[in-house]
Amino acid sequence: MSPLHRAGGESGPPVDEIGRDDAYPLIRDERSCIVTALRLGWWMADAYHHGQHADLGAASAEARPAVPPAKLSNLTEMSPHRRMRMYLDGVDVALAQIAELTRHNGPVPDTVAARALLPDLDRPDNADPVPLLLALDDLNVDVLRWAMATNHRVGLAYRLGRSVADTVRAGDATQLLRQFGGRQIQISRWLDELATVLPPYSAAVVRRSLAAWSSAVDRAGHGDPAVPTPVELSRALRGQGDLWRDVLTGGLHPRDLLDEEDYAVIARNLMIRDRRLVAQAARGIFWPVLVPVLVVLFAVVGVSAAAAAGSPATRATVALVGLGAGLAAIWRSVSGPALAVAGEVNRPLLDSELTARMAVRLNRPLTTAQAPPRATSRRQRRPENAGRSKYVAGVSPADLP
Repeated sequence: MSPLHRAGGESGPPVDEIGRDDAYPLIRDERSCIVTALRLGWWMADAYHHGQHADLGAASAEARPAVPPAKLSNLTEMSPHRRMRMYLDGVDVALAQIAELTRHNGPVPDTVAARALLPDLDRPDNADPVPLLLALDDLNVDVLRWAMATNHRVGLAYRLGRSVADTVRAGDATQLLRQFGGRQIQISRWLDELATVLPPYSAAVVRRSLAAWSSAVDRAGHGDPAVPTPVELSRALRGQGDLWRDVLTGGLHPRDLLDEEDYAVIARNLMIRDRRLVAQAARGIFWPVLVPVLVVLFAVVGVSAAAAAGSPATRATVALVGLGAGLAAIWRSVSGPALAVAGEVNRPLLDSELTARMAVRLNRPLTTAQAPPRATSRRQRRPENAGRSKYVAGVSPADLP
């Protein structure tokens, strides 16, 4: 990320005094702006899905129960009307945040047209959701046009959040195959383009996880008995989508999914890779570099020992000292660059191993769906504990509706 994108208000020069190094408009906090746009896309997709499937005219928005509920109402207990109003409130808040972060001074899309249709949904004789759905789609187009014109990456983040939300909708087998019918390719492209401004590791981990899901869905569509049925995959997909959203928006760091066993596997794989790299490098420089140098060294040591005066023991001492000095000089000349190269190479190798392992842990819903109903061995880890250390106690279920 560029210095402009990392600039903050606590330390360093003001944002206006930092030179720009790319073609994007000036943004105070690009990561926050991108994450907000991604949440906005997800929020808009949820609002439209809610408008399609909720009975918006079933209950009056202002109706209150005769007696207070046993506990405070949860999101799932909201009336459809109030929940749709909550979605529109979230859209307004996100648009205001993006406009402030991008220093946008012009008009911003608003939810006035959609809000104007909400009272009509309370009338028993006029519960048609079509006008509201059309208004939401018009709002989506306005937001997309505004975001793309304001900043290209903000527009991509909005499209990414909306597409991921549409991909993880629960449905039947036909819907599941249609959701993964090539859409994951475009999502992966957006993840690649936004990788530098999304939370660390999030783009690479979600891309690997998405590829695993795409492969499983494709095999299930062809009737592969080794993978769960499309119905089972669709049932587990929404939970996977929540994990993807949490990782992409920074609510969940993928490294928090790892335990000590994962780090042991990463260390083992890294040492195996290092050993192979060292062996390949040694083979590559042995004949063209080391052999001629060693031949010259032995020749010089041999001549020096032969020319030395004294007893055979003295000549042997001279030969050993010369050989040791020569080998030490070769080691000093080779070890410095070799260690520098190893340090540069090991960092991406470590990131690659971390990403692969975090993607495995992120795929807990898919792993659970693929696991057999019963463990075949007492030592086999239960699927629901796949992402947690064996030394950590289980999580008790939450008291939620």
